[in-house]
Amino acid sequence: MVKRKNISIRDDQEEWIQENHLNLSRFVQDKLDELIEERE
Repeated sequence: MVKRKNISIRDDQEEWIQENHLNLSRFVQDKLDELIEERE
């Protein structure tokens, strides 16, 4: 199951995300997975 969450980002972060065509959702999921694995 996938849940939706809202996050806040600064203007400069939004600009970087757009310039680099980053998929923010995927990025956050991948980073969370890394952190979860580190703790196990």
